[in-house]
Amino acid sequence: MTGSLDGGAGPHLAGLEGPLREALERSLADRLAGCPGAELNLDNAFWGAPAPRDLGEALTRLGPTCLNVVARIFERLRDIDPALGLWAQIRYLRNVWVGGSAGFKVVYAEPAAMRERLDGQFAGTGGRRMARDTILGGIEHQRGALFGALAGSMGSLLRGGEPLDADSWREVHRPDQEAVHVCVGKREPRLPELDDIHLDWRSPVVGVNERTRRCRYGLLIGVVHWTQARFGLGKPVFPFQSIDDRVAALSARADAPARWAEFAARWREARWTLAMRGSDGAEEALRWLRACDEPAPAPGGDG
Repeated sequence: MTGSLDGGAGPHLAGLEGPLREALERSLADRLAGCPGAELNLDNAFWGAPAPRDLGEALTRLGPTCLNVVARIFERLRDIDPALGLWAQIRYLRNVWVGGSAGFKVVYAEPAAMRERLDGQFAGTGGRRMARDTILGGIEHQRGALFGALAGSMGSLLRGGEPLDADSWREVHRPDQEAVHVCVGKREPRLPELDDIHLDWRSPVVGVNERTRRCRYGLLIGVVHWTQARFGLGKPVFPFQSIDDRVAALSARADAPARWAEFAARWREARWTLAMRGSDGAEEALRWLRACDEPAPAPGGDG
């Protein structure tokens, strides 16, 4: 999902929300400066290439799909905590991924303060609610393979205890819809794989247990969510990448019609701005994807 068909993200950086841009710039600057703990920051932008010269080049290498995921997570955290206390606890963003879920590994400024802030969102005062996972609900975010983590947690599970390796909180919003999921590792020194923030495309949360302050999960949607997150089954279409792939393929065809070239030029102008607009940008990109089929003739067609 790297590379660019145009001038890249750099000319469009003004479209990023201020706090999001600051976190991205800090992540890149501290990695380039060799600061402790910053060695994995924005890692996708460093894979198989020299270090990016600036934020625009780094985001161009991430690509619009990954950038859009980051923007969507920022939006959801802002909707949960409009004071941006949750976002302020993100010191660095590390590698970004997209698949059966989508998100980024993270370095928290103060993990204990992040836990406290997340627990403080249980009431949903001023924003959406967050609630802790049960041990079973957060089992995928413990160390090791799933069944090893399950076996290691069985005693705590039966006693109603706490997760061994990481605590996790889910956005309580609309069941079976996109929601944010925040994981905070419990081990010191910190293990990079345990700290992350990601989007679940189909949230299994149907409510909360007010007594235990833990999530409640729907059985059927829980199975659907798990198979999607684990195996990518039924994952959504990622419009930015889909359109980019079609533009690249059809632009190389000598028989591509003039209207296709016009569409491709408009897309190249629009895609970075849309990526930075988060959820609204993704919805608009889906409309572009539907329109993408109109000027694209079938192989062997006369255009």
